[in-house]
Amino acid sequence: MNSQMKKTAAATVAVLMVCSVFAGCGNTDNSASTTTTAATTTAKSADANADSNDNAADTTAATEANAELSGTIKVLHHRTDRDQDGTMAKLTEGFNALYPNVKVEYQSFTNYADDIATMMQSDNYGDVVMTPQALKQADLPNFFASFGSYDELSKDFYWLENYSVDGSVYALPTGGTASGILYNKKVWADAGITSLPSTTDEFLSCLKQIKENTSAIPYYTNYNAGWCITQWQSLVVGASGDPDFNTKLLTEKTDIFTKGGAYDAVYGTLFDIYADPDLHEEDPMTTDWEGCKPAFAQGKIATMVLGSWAISQFQEAAVQVGTDPADVGYMPFPNSIDGKIYSVSSNDYMMSVNKNSANLDAAMAYARWFCTDSGFAQNEGEISGLKGAPMPETLSSFEELGVELFVENPCPDELTGKFDEIAKASEVDPWGDASTNFKFRMAEAAFQGKGRTAYDEIVADVNAAWNSTRDSILG
Repeated sequence: MNSQMKKTAAATVAVLMVCSVFAGCGNTDNSASTTTTAATTTAKSADANADSNDNAADTTAATEANAELSGTIKVLHHRTDRDQDGTMAKLTEGFNALYPNVKVEYQSFTNYADDIATMMQSDNYGDVVMTPQALKQADLPNFFASFGSYDELSKDFYWLENYSVDGSVYALPTGGTASGILYNKKVWADAGITSLPSTTDEFLSCLKQIKENTSAIPYYTNYNAGWCITQWQSLVVGASGDPDFNTKLLTEKTDIFTKGGAYDAVYGTLFDIYADPDLHEEDPMTTDWEGCKPAFAQGKIATMVLGSWAISQFQEAAVQVGTDPADVGYMPFPNSIDGKIYSVSSNDYMMSVNKNSANLDAAMAYARWFCTDSGFAQNEGEISGLKGAPMPETLSSFEELGVELFVENPCPDELTGKFDEIAKASEVDPWGDASTNFKFRMAEAAFQGKGRTAYDEIVADVNAAWNSTRDSILG
């Protein structure tokens, strides 16, 4: 998910734009698309006046067409916080300014992945949904309506590859994130840490230093919220430093876990943190996702693995409890490759439309609006799913650290969907959140103090299941 080392924010934006040629993987800056220079405005004024009547007629026709859409649509999503603080309701005002006769209702879920999976066992799963990440790519057309062709939509949007089937797109990006680690700058400074780690060993040493020199929890697992451990998977491709990493797992038929490889670097670090009770909260089974935000802001928690989408939420929590939002820092996963640190940008939740919706046109209009014009991505400090949009200020630290942020390259057409198919069939499913998933097995073994021998056994199981399924599917 991105490419070469850039030392200015503008250059980072350029990288994303260049990578779009390869990735087909935003929210645009409307001012950038509508503002012209004075000279251009003057030069075009005559044409503008000549066309004004036609434009007015077009606008009137569009407004009348929008007004024809009516009905009630239900939007199912995972952002309970944005329901509670009124953000979703506020956004709807913008939608209803365009579509005054469409009523939008929201239903949010703390355990969204489990709840939406249950609801999708029938046709009654709302009208617009945050696309379930556990759903097989090939099954998307069974549940969702198509937004159009991949060839056309990929000109405008990132991250569509994994949500396209037979040339049609079944989900649009609500925004994107960089992979990395959220940390409290003040806590780290109070611990005596003067520079960010560049290796996993240094990272573990920093957590131990925080334990020794502060009262903060060095690392908060958020284990009770099962989805939080899946955030570690977002670190893997970045840790590899290779935008073709996932494709090579298929074409070169290597193990998922290799000694010193990306999976080992990421999950070995997870295991070591979870195995040391000094480095995490006392009882991981009773963690509190919403409660961890003010606790982090107050310096009670030092570090968490979360996508960059979390930055704005924790900054808001800091404001609410009266601490400095500037203390919310974000660093890349410290797995240096030839002296360089990499991070990858990827989509956050995508948005899809229930193909069984009684108000399909209204639901499609809402989803398109949300992913292009709602301003949601910008408000959350996320990377826009629309190509050419500026990078968020929340990632300025990546520039300071010289991080190479890249977009993952798409796999060859003949392998499209194969990684996902193998992942699900083998039950390795790196993004999965089933209790039998290897991430949870590692966590439980670590909590129980079983040691690295247990880690190695789990790794062996993962490789065996992956390799067997891969060979049966790819031949």
